Amino acid sequence: MTDPIVRPYSPEDRADVLAIFDDNRSDYFGAGDREWLEETLDEPDGPAFVVAVDGHAAAFGGYEIWEHYNKALLYWGMAAPEYHGCGLGRLLLLARLLHVATDAEPATRYVTVDTSPQVAPFFVRCGFEQTAVWPEGYRSGMTMHELRFDLAKVAVDELAKRRDDALAAVRERLGSDV
Repeated sequence: MTDPIVRPYSPEDRADVLAIFDDNRSDYFGAGDREWLEETLDEPDGPAFVVAVDGHAAAFGGYEIWEHYNKALLYWGMAAPEYHGCGLGRLLLLARLLHVATDAEPATRYVTVDTSPQVAPFFVRCGFEQTAVWPEGYRSGMTMHELRFDLAKVAVDELAKRRDDALAAVRERLGSDV
């Protein structure tokens, strides 16, 4: 197995990302979400990333900066089911947080996400705080959880260490050659 790497999304990743979505659809996504993903892939609202394993996208997500607010909003954030539980999601999340902390224009303090009740605990384990719960907050009828990460509470060096630790854990779980 080749070394997993976090890199910017490219159009060549499109088929892999759509396959990741399709394989996760019944457990994590609602009706109409695939069309939204296709629009995102065609015209991302901000930086988008993949975690590539053996040269193929195995996880995907990005963020957008809200210019009138001091925050970035994470979008998507999904891993192929065969990689669930091996740390790709944590690695992707930490890479995005670090990218916001070091590269966002304008500089941004908060990173927010809205997600389902099923996924919200993952973000809490990664240092996010829940800010709101909206019953039927999604048009599909699912409850929406809003969470936020305060970049002012974590030094950039610490975020980089967490990202590097997550990469080491993924390498160990996948038995990477590196």
